[in-house]
Amino acid sequence: MKKKAVKNQMVTRRKPLQERSQQKIELILEAATRILDKEGLSALTTNRIAEVAGISIGTLYQYFSQKNDILVMLGQREMQTVTNRVVALLSNPDRDPGEDPARMLIQAVFGAFGGRSRVHRVLLENALMQGSGKLLDTPPNLIANLLTSWGVPGRSGKSVRFSPAQAFVITQAFVGVTRATVSGHAPNIPKAEIEEALLQLIKGFLAKPD
Repeated sequence: MKKKAVKNQMVTRRKPLQERSQQKIELILEAATRILDKEGLSALTTNRIAEVAGISIGTLYQYFSQKNDILVMLGQREMQTVTNRVVALLSNPDRDPGEDPARMLIQAVFGAFGGRSRVHRVLLENALMQGSGKLLDTPPNLIANLLTSWGVPGRSGKSVRFSPAQAFVITQAFVGVTRATVSGHAPNIPKAEIEEALLQLIKGFLAKPD
């Protein structure tokens, strides 16, 4: 009985410790995000992150051995956020039935990359430079699976499912355009015109009766 009591005490103590550790990690990640958003990558140092997070540099090194580790984790979170937003928007059963499904798909993808565009660009470029391209392939792969298994709600309310080839072409088109746009390598073309071109591409696949 005594051993069991000691074990329960250890579990009770460990949980607050784990919670405090997670809070510290969140402070560090949020501080890094704020620096990237306001000051850019050149200002991102471990000392600056610790300063903005309100912690000591020693505390920061307890969780991250170098600045790049922080960037990698932020990149993973950004990609997961993009994936969650796109999937939620595409699978929303309460959408306006009169909404154009092709335009809905475009707004879902481009809208997910909205907000802190500077942060997205930095994290995307860092992932590409670090050879983390597979991480960037996760959202389009999930979207392709969504298009083939669930489809996109058509005007009649029924889902229009895409063939694997159609889903591949659409998602890769989005990947190329989004990467170029977020990384700042896109030509000087208004965003509305790019969206309209993608709209025509998707409408070609949605032209079949639903």
